Amino acid sequence: MANLTDLISDLVAATDQMKLAAQGDDWDMVERVQKRRRVLIESIVEHAAHEPITEEDAERLRAVRRHEATVAALAGTQRQALREAIAELQGEGRIDKLSRMQRAYRDSGYS
Repeated sequence: MANLTDLISDLVAATDQMKLAAQGDDWDMVERVQKRRRVLIESIVEHAAHEPITEEDAERLRAVRRHEATVAALAGTQRQALREAIAELQGEGRIDKLSRMQRAYRDSGYS
């Protein structure tokens, strides 16, 4: 039976793999890795109820959260690109959505 530190190491490795797959636009792999990660996270939660988390392990879990945020951002960008492609195919043209920064520069007269 794996201890908490080993489970966290496995989660870190799986999250790194998931991030690389997302950066490579391999969303099928991201989904497969995410299923494996879910099992690891459930085991970590179960172990953490009986075993204290060291500061080093806590920092590794924070790094996992940062990688997850990167994957979520990449997924959001992918979804937006798909929405725009579908809109173009349906003859709706490109969806022009200005970012907050673009609106700020447009409204300030610097554009």
